[in-house]
Amino acid sequence: MKNRKFRAILSVVLASLMLLGSMSTALAANDFDFVGKVKYTSPNGVYNATKITHPNKDLGTVDGVVDYIGNSQVAAHDKGQGDRSQNYIWSAIGHGDYIYASTNYSSMMSTLSFMGSVLGHKFDANVMNTLLNTMFNGTFFVGVEDGGKPSGVLFKINIKTAEVTVLMTNPKGCQLRNATEYAGKIYFCGSVDGLPAVVQVDPANNDKAEVIYRGISLQDYYAAYQKGISAAVRGICEYDGKFIVSTITLDGAQILASDHPWDGQDAFEVIATQEDLFDYPAYRFQDSIYGGSIWEMVEFNNKLYVSICTGRPENKPDYNTMQSFALVVGEPGADGKWTWTPVIGNKDHGAKYTFGIDPERTRAGAGVLNIYDGYLYIGEYNDEEIPLERIIFDLDFDFMNANFDQSVNLYRMDKDENIELIVGDATEMFPEGGKSGFGSGFDRHENQYIWRMASYNGKLFVGTFDTSSLLQPIGQFVNKDIMKMTDEEWESLFGYIQSFLDATAPNEEEDSEEVAAMRDLFEDYTADELIEMATGEEEAEGETGMSLDVLLDTVAGLIKTAAYLSKADRGFDLYVSEDGINFETITTNGFGDPTNHGLRTFAVTEYGLGIGTANPFWAGQIWMMTDDGEEVEPEGEGFYGIVTEFMDMVAGFINFLQALLENFNTFFEFIPRLADYVKTNIIK
Repeated sequence: MKNRKFRAILSVVLASLMLLGSMSTALAANDFDFVGKVKYTSPNGVYNATKITHPNKDLGTVDGVVDYIGNSQVAAHDKGQGDRSQNYIWSAIGHGDYIYASTNYSSMMSTLSFMGSVLGHKFDANVMNTLLNTMFNGTFFVGVEDGGKPSGVLFKINIKTAEVTVLMTNPKGCQLRNATEYAGKIYFCGSVDGLPAVVQVDPANNDKAEVIYRGISLQDYYAAYQKGISAAVRGICEYDGKFIVSTITLDGAQILASDHPWDGQDAFEVIATQEDLFDYPAYRFQDSIYGGSIWEMVEFNNKLYVSICTGRPENKPDYNTMQSFALVVGEPGADGKWTWTPVIGNKDHGAKYTFGIDPERTRAGAGVLNIYDGYLYIGEYNDEEIPLERIIFDLDFDFMNANFDQSVNLYRMDKDENIELIVGDATEMFPEGGKSGFGSGFDRHENQYIWRMASYNGKLFVGTFDTSSLLQPIGQFVNKDIMKMTDEEWESLFGYIQSFLDATAPNEEEDSEEVAAMRDLFEDYTADELIEMATGEEEAEGETGMSLDVLLDTVAGLIKTAAYLSKADRGFDLYVSEDGINFETITTNGFGDPTNHGLRTFAVTEYGLGIGTANPFWAGQIWMMTDDGEEVEPEGEGFYGIVTEFMDMVAGFINFLQALLENFNTFFEFIPRLADYVKTNIIK
């Protein structure tokens, strides 16, 4: 019972500590032809980016492409207020003077709702909103002010003028996750009306947007939901002059093809079934990445390569691991019948490589695909859904820490299906590590997805998802010295905890055991006494004491997570290579916006490279990036650089000594206790 009380107390403490920090950003200034006041320049001065959505608005203000006008309605233009609900630019593709794209409405809150309705994590929505507002000081989107529920939108944005045109929205949902162009038309896949769908946009016909294929009927969709099947339409591409799309049925995954998709539902033929794909696709909600199934498909070396999520509870290696991804290849015969062969998967099926490629690599739930310079690049995508779920509902950090231990790799495969490691740590399979010189995650453990790649202007661009943005409450915890908090800060913290208690259980007669224990804390002890207990200066009597030793014992997993976050740079990363091996850094902080936690999509255009962000705080943005700058000499090169680096080192050492003297007593009181704890409980 004691541990349960401390776990409950700790969850609220962590939530409230976020209030002690700020989320300031800094931007480099430069000149662009694109409309927009917010600019970013890469460290070497070559790559310049302009935010073209809501071009007159700064970072840290609401974006989301369209404007929310109330009563669940959005408009392309109103007063420039934006729409925080449009969290992600979920898909995008360039065509002429436009980027055609779709948003994902309230992505993170939808995930929490899904956890409650499908995975059995019951919670009160108002309490969850209160907690998230406390954790992120109101910057995390939890809902529009009037209680409406706007849908995701399909739109186009003029690259030159930033003018937005809404092509499709729907009160029951319009959220499209991938896009491709085929026969002069643009195709998106995802959901419309809440049902899996493929949408066709015809630029030659006044951008007419219509659903031309349903992945599953309404009746079967409800049946699938009852069976825990995630009936998503995800993979989409062109292969050998045919339009290819994946779907999920009551019997599992399918891949379909058509050379006239505009003719609708009957224009598609099945070229692969769940059985043809070796029963690899994991398509239930309880599976890896909530049933990611067929993840991506590309044409490479005149063959169709399919990346598949395979992790299920039945095949998971251990409690904190789901089986890694597979890669299969298909070819049609002279009779039109397709033959499928595993490349990455079960070696008993003839696969050349085991699940996830490297047997020591166990974290990646999916493989992201891109063609560049005659190679198929394969980026790892760790399963972050289950780790976040465990932290939110169980305060269990083990799965997240395992992901931090094994951040994402980047591989490439030649036409003979030989795979080499480009970005990653050394293993027995790749003893020299990645050929780029970068370790896993590009040497940043917070990078947990290679989310998107693009080939543009003869270069390879790689964007990431940075989990430290979502874990900022814990990052604040470790970066703030809890031993030096002022009495005023502690009193403020306890005030937020009490407010959260009132939201959690306003009727004391209905208090849970944990809430009742926390109420006892505030009834039995003054703020000064609680401060002393929290800083370890005094232990309370009975079961409600919160000494530092007990707190540390409760948060062994959190300490490890916090250690990683203490070195993190919040915001997505973007890297570029001119040879597919050696990479330069364009950004590690989301173009100066730490709430841009992911680079979700690229759109290649004749004017530059479009970039759509994932931002569950202020909503997604679209940027246009060019490489028209002049390269500047990096700091540290030449005699001047050596002198500058030496002076910086001296200044840093002096600052360290000053800080050490200022905190002499706290340092020598706290460190031995922490060292003993780590030695006893963490170091095995």
